[in-house]
Amino acid sequence: MVLQSLHQLYLLGNDIMKGTSSLNTPTTYTVHSREEVGSTNDEVRLLAEQGAHDGTIVWALRQSAGRGRQGRTWVSPVGNLYFSLLLRPGTSIADAANLSFVASLALSDAIRKLDNNLVPRLKWPNDVLISGKKVSGVLLESKADKIGSLDYLIMGIGVNLTHYPEDARYPATSLVEQGLSNKIGPDKLLETFINSFDPWYKLWKKEGFPNVRSAWLDQAHGLGEKIYVRLPGETLSGRFITIDKDGALDLDLDSGKQRLVTAGDVFFAS
Repeated sequence: MVLQSLHQLYLLGNDIMKGTSSLNTPTTYTVHSREEVGSTNDEVRLLAEQGAHDGTIVWALRQSAGRGRQGRTWVSPVGNLYFSLLLRPGTSIADAANLSFVASLALSDAIRKLDNNLVPRLKWPNDVLISGKKVSGVLLESKADKIGSLDYLIMGIGVNLTHYPEDARYPATSLVEQGLSNKIGPDKLLETFINSFDPWYKLWKKEGFPNVRSAWLDQAHGLGEKIYVRLPGETLSGRFITIDKDGALDLDLDSGKQRLVTAGDVFFAS
């Protein structure tokens, strides 16, 4: 595994603590940098409760209590990218759930912009793969208002830039191991992500999920192939047909029946 030197990481930490004014992003995004937090999602939640605007981001060098989907621990060593984005899209909670697909597309675009030799693929519901191995994941957390509508959505994103867990449930890798220059730091990756996310977010708010769904399917890993979907208490086996209009996984079961899955862990047959 190729890693940045400790000296480079210390320099990176010093640069982050000086602020983020050098990031070239749309003015609608505000980035708050931290050396260490428990969880960037928790930090953004505090800002959201204080009235922070759509586009507020907390970015940290490391997390001491990072978490992934289903309450899993997200190991957060220095050198990777950890941030959370506050969104107030003015939609229903159900519709806002599709923003995980928007994030995956933006991450894929960002990686390609930084190195066009890398070919990201998208794993349902929200992971990005390189060479069949996971390099990033997205965690969505939302809060409803008093009448049950969406108050805000928090999108937590972790990207394996220089490190990856070798004992993960699903095979993992890092962007540097896959060939990305180790001179590209988390700051540049964050900047590129924001500039990739913004047009997809605007398109989604204007036109809804159909175009995002189509673009996501164009990069979907395992489409048309046999997959396994691990659910609480059972594992499904079948062919990955598509995702439906709401983002659910459409699975053609080995039994011949069809089933829509709204949440689960996907594994591939080969």
